Amino acid sequence: MPTIKLTDQFGLDVNAQPAPTSALLKYVQQLPSLRFDSLDFKNIGGLTLDQPAIKSLSTGVSFQDPINLGDGAPTLSVAAGAHGSVRLITDADDLPGHDDAMEALQNVCYVSFEMEATAAATLSATAGGIQFGASPSTELELASYSRFPLKTGVTLLQALQQTVADFSLPVNSGDLAALPAGQIARVAVTGTLELSGSADLLTTANPLASANLPAPLPAVSVSAGGSVTVGVSCEIETEYEIVARKLDSGCVRLAWYHKNATEVTVNVTASEGISAGFNGTDLFSRVVGAISPSPQTDLKELASAGVSDDQAAAIQGAVKAAVSRKLEIAVAGKISANDSNAATFLYEIVPSALTVESRQAIDEALQGNLTKLHAPGLQGVSCVSSIWDNVRQTGLELNVNLLGILNYRSIATLSLEGKVLYEPATGSMVITDRATAERIQSTQVNFGADTQKLRQVLAESFLITAVYHGAKQVAAAPSLHCSHSFFDLQNTTSPADMARKLRTGVAVGLLSAGEAAVPAGIPDFGRTLFTVSTDYDGDLVTGMFLDAGDAPLSRERYETAGRAAIQFLVQEGDIDAVRLRPATDDALWSHMKDVGQPSFPSLFLGVATPLVGAIVADYSTIQWWADAMHDTAQKLAAFRMWLAQHPAATLDDAGFQKLRNDLAGYLSQVAANTRDEFGQPWGLIAMNQLASRKAGAKILISGPKLVVNKGTELAAAMGS
Repeated sequence: MPTIKLTDQFGLDVNAQPAPTSALLKYVQQLPSLRFDSLDFKNIGGLTLDQPAIKSLSTGVSFQDPINLGDGAPTLSVAAGAHGSVRLITDADDLPGHDDAMEALQNVCYVSFEMEATAAATLSATAGGIQFGASPSTELELASYSRFPLKTGVTLLQALQQTVADFSLPVNSGDLAALPAGQIARVAVTGTLELSGSADLLTTANPLASANLPAPLPAVSVSAGGSVTVGVSCEIETEYEIVARKLDSGCVRLAWYHKNATEVTVNVTASEGISAGFNGTDLFSRVVGAISPSPQTDLKELASAGVSDDQAAAIQGAVKAAVSRKLEIAVAGKISANDSNAATFLYEIVPSALTVESRQAIDEALQGNLTKLHAPGLQGVSCVSSIWDNVRQTGLELNVNLLGILNYRSIATLSLEGKVLYEPATGSMVITDRATAERIQSTQVNFGADTQKLRQVLAESFLITAVYHGAKQVAAAPSLHCSHSFFDLQNTTSPADMARKLRTGVAVGLLSAGEAAVPAGIPDFGRTLFTVSTDYDGDLVTGMFLDAGDAPLSRERYETAGRAAIQFLVQEGDIDAVRLRPATDDALWSHMKDVGQPSFPSLFLGVATPLVGAIVADYSTIQWWADAMHDTAQKLAAFRMWLAQHPAATLDDAGFQKLRNDLAGYLSQVAANTRDEFGQPWGLIAMNQLASRKAGAKILISGPKLVVNKGTELAAAMGS
């Protein structure tokens, strides 16, 4: 029988005979000779495993010659030299994989044998049968853990020989069945996992007005939203571990674990419901049907429109990209937020109950495609936990921003006469008129909107919509809401950047001060998505301009709200903490108003010029905003007073038309002069301050090092 030679630097010279089920016998094309680099097994190898002297030990392992692994063409290789290790493990926390079936190490210990392998430059699912979803030319860790009872006289050397002899790899279903009781096989790999299935998306519409509205106004043709089911295929690229554990019952727990704090790249493709036209079953038709109160009418209009193939393809491309991106964010966020001990995917397998179909599903999963393994009803296989199921059960929202919907009689008309885009950072959809589309469309992304330009337009449109709500010029059901949002995707995120993101969560009432503390010891939080939104109804937005008696809010009220927003975003200890002085000192603020901006440097002696510039920017933004909001409030008050004095006036009344046109003209000027800061979190926080922080709110911070996902619905927020 073939044997494996074991030596050390102190004269050890013994053999290990591979078990018939050993992966070394099955997959290694030439059995290795192993040398233990640092331990003297001649002196300690005779000690039994319960001896305190060897309670915890480890040593490097060198391979005399390179070895290749694969039952056909080699797909993995281990180079000659120090590319392995051996450990004695007495603490369960040092074992791979943690789940409810993990037993405490009472009266037992484990000995592990690990080797470092390199994937071939070209990998396929069939070449050699060993690839685990690994990326070509990447490093893998292959480890086998053998369990031994204590107090039975088993020596360290005997345990070492058996561990090498029983070396296991989870290559296929047969390997799982052959695992000895208590055996653990682990593979650590950088690669791709694939999964296909279906997802339900709750579509939510955000109807936003433009400054120039037609007269008379049409009714807003938008519903609260409905669910859309779509088939998707998903690829997850990250560092992960495959862990197979044989229980004493004979079952195998097979799991995939994500390595925490590592980047996760998720690529999702909507694989169903994409067609060349609009026939009611395509994805776009289903989205329109979900947010339309008259879906049959809208779908009939879409189907009979006779759009060109290019226009149809552009619309379908935008909605497909939006759905795909929304799912990518959700899956990546769930994986990154998962507890370090929790499996991304965990299955329990009963080897004796497997069918041909079940074995094929397991084999494909161990090659990197979990689609069949995750399908329900697979005999001998049960899913214990799954990130994909968690994403589906949590609920997914597809946000649809309807820019200028009040200018059109229906969503279908806006879609056909305007343009359908998606925002690449967040996956939100945008259906807008062509003029706005030309302003926001990205030149870099197919079917995409430019993130910065869209942020600004959405902020302007929210302000305009709030005004029309206040003027009672939006004919809609009381439940119709409008949202104010900010979103950004940063490739690198410093602790200071993260602090501002978390403070925004405090500002909108979703996070406590403790929850907003930045985790210590992380110099870069990596590629991070940040989205925050606030949700308002007609009463809340009216309260941003008018008091209970329909009188306009004072200009000072707006200044106070703007200064309060600065206090949420900036704190003592920040590099720009000096910005707090005008935000918190009423006397200083009043003096700044008296002397004007040219004198500000003299009020902040010793402050660096860039920081004085930041103070000037804060002051200018708050003054612009207070002027715009107060003037708007006065026009709204006059508008509502005229309506109260002329209750029988029709829409074509000359006085009504003049007031309405004056308001529209003024809003056009406000939109044209909107400062960039209003499209930042400052503007969102300041507006929420005016609503006494009663708006519904949502925040998502999603990156490899930190995930925060919280929300409060509008009704709950108002009742709090």
